[in-house]
Amino acid sequence: MAQAEHDLPAEGSRLTDNEDRGEATQRYDFRTGSELLSEALSQLRMNVERMCMALNSIINAYLDCPVRFEVESIEDARLNQFIVDLPEHSAMALIRLSPQVPPMVWAIEPELTGAISGRMLGGDPETIDRSVTVFEAALLRRFVQEMVDVWGTRWEGLGRYRPRVTEVVTHPAQLQRKSREGESVVVEIGTEVDGVSSSMYVALPVAAVQQIPTDTEEREEKREIDRDRLRQTGERIVVPVSVVLHRTQIRLSEAAKLREGDVLPLGKPVDDPVTVAVRGQPKFTATIGVAEGRLAAKLLGPANQGTA
Repeated sequence: MAQAEHDLPAEGSRLTDNEDRGEATQRYDFRTGSELLSEALSQLRMNVERMCMALNSIINAYLDCPVRFEVESIEDARLNQFIVDLPEHSAMALIRLSPQVPPMVWAIEPELTGAISGRMLGGDPETIDRSVTVFEAALLRRFVQEMVDVWGTRWEGLGRYRPRVTEVVTHPAQLQRKSREGESVVVEIGTEVDGVSSSMYVALPVAAVQQIPTDTEEREEKREIDRDRLRQTGERIVVPVSVVLHRTQIRLSEAAKLREGDVLPLGKPVDDPVTVAVRGQPKFTATIGVAEGRLAAKLLGPANQGTA
């Protein structure tokens, strides 16, 4: 009897330990209907909304046209079912997070692929009712990377992975071969680019979303972006600076056919100043010369409106 009485507390202790471990296991389980599921999805929505707020201003400047990004829905889903449900001819970007975590998928509906590609080439949106070409896929890969970089500066949990777009695929079978089946959280982002409206979808593996409740920054209530914090973030961002000889426009279908040896007439006098653009926006005029044995541009002054 004494032995039995002695064993009871030990057994009780083991049960308590198992219960504690069970709670820890269920803490981020997105396959249950627990209250923590709603809390985790709410945290994710807050981070996506922060990203959309930033994209509305940054992508507006990046594409030089009106844009809108707004969270429509956030749901948990199996990755394969998400892929099957995508509209035909959607472009799907694979985003590497880490070797231990399945890739994130950023899908763009076909109505938007032509609008984004057209604006990145400086032209008007075009309707694309086919799979994107290799050239268009390269443009979309660069565009998605820009959006992911912006998101990484707003969400510390995602930024730690240093997400990188590895490729853009155009057929569901390609994506299924390159991704890993499992539980995902799918975010629908209502998007408008230069008057063209449709949706983008981001499928995040549950393994990545699990980082949200442990990040103290993500527990803060939703608030407007602090100007000082935005300035500090801007100091860490590297912006592209380009020297533009001349800018012209051709149809997207013509651009996709360009090959080595083709000639593009510019119609610009050789002694005219060139334009220095910062993040795609004309800022200065300059002359071309040589400094320390390398091509260089000497700034002349601010660019006039419409300079190209």
